[in-house]
Amino acid sequence: MIWALLLLSLLLLMFLLVPVWHREKADDRYQSEENLRLYQERTDELAASDLDEEQKQALQLELDREFLASSGNAGLQAVASPARYRWPVALALLLFSVAGTVLLYQQWGAANELRATELLEKVSQVELTQPERSELIERLAAAGQKQPGNIEWNYLRGRLLNANGDFAQAAEVFADILVALPEEATADRAATMTLLAQARFFAADQKADNGMYQLLKDALALTPGNRQALGMAGMLAFELKDYQGAVNYWRQLWLGMGDSPEAQMLAQGILRAVEHVREQGGEVDLSWMKRSEIKVLVDLSAEAKAAVDPADTVFVLARAVSGPPMPLAVQKLTVAQLPQVITLSDAQAMAPGMNLSSHEQVTLVARISKSGQPMPQSGDWQAEQSPVSNHEENLIKLTISDLLP
Repeated sequence: MIWALLLLSLLLLMFLLVPVWHREKADDRYQSEENLRLYQERTDELAASDLDEEQKQALQLELDREFLASSGNAGLQAVASPARYRWPVALALLLFSVAGTVLLYQQWGAANELRATELLEKVSQVELTQPERSELIERLAAAGQKQPGNIEWNYLRGRLLNANGDFAQAAEVFADILVALPEEATADRAATMTLLAQARFFAADQKADNGMYQLLKDALALTPGNRQALGMAGMLAFELKDYQGAVNYWRQLWLGMGDSPEAQMLAQGILRAVEHVREQGGEVDLSWMKRSEIKVLVDLSAEAKAAVDPADTVFVLARAVSGPPMPLAVQKLTVAQLPQVITLSDAQAMAPGMNLSSHEQVTLVARISKSGQPMPQSGDWQAEQSPVSNHEENLIKLTISDLLP
């Protein structure tokens, strides 16, 4: 941007100097033409006079000298005057333009933003020192003040304040962002509500209140599957003794998790909340806490067996009947290992929230891939069955017999 400002300054300088230059040239041209006119008139008068030839030649020589002298003086003035005054003025204008450019550059905050961007790039590679973190927070604050419409600067500042333990300041930043966000930005509003509730909770020494809880409810109304909001809402519900609410929120979170240590820790929290519900006279059905497993016998028809090689790859997978095409569980083996009984479960989930337990109806697929790639291609052999319950207790048999066109 600074090069653009400098170019603009040079163009401005040219705009200021060109009229002066042209005016001086015009004045010089007018004086020269006037001298020539007078010289010509006097020469004509001398030629028409009654003087003898010798006197005419002497007077003509004098006229020639005067004409040459006047022309020379005009030229000297044209050179000396601009040389004396034009270039100091031009230099002063140039210095003024450059100084103004630098001032505008600093005023518009580009240098501050460049430094902030440099620190943000650095933090993505290595951990910043405490002085660098403080500097980055200050520069993000300055950038946010100069560009109130650029919410990203304030958002990054709020996240850094949270990470720095400055929860009260972070809460103020997120509250301002929430006011500035348009109503139609539902995902951004939900994320900001969650961060605001979290910052206020830790700023209050982890003491929950209904205002924080309501923020999380509002966030989940906008984005029901927000994992961070679900976890935080369950925690605040537990702190406010809304134990059934804690179970409901944590159930959604747990169903989207694979069979991992984090899921086991969450299960303990769910069981504690269930105990409190029962102490209050309530009942909770925990059948959903049984992890989904589907046993599949994979075999292949005689026709398929004759067309494939023992080393060909076999993919056995389950995907949601209605939902993303990403597999909820997948196993990989070879034709040489068939027939075989395999178990599809949450342990084979490929992404958080995408597992067997989180989808009641699934489609089972067994496919021999000639290319070794999971995506189906012409020439692959396949078997499919749908829909199947994610809690199916009977053994499902898939016999690979269909050739894909």
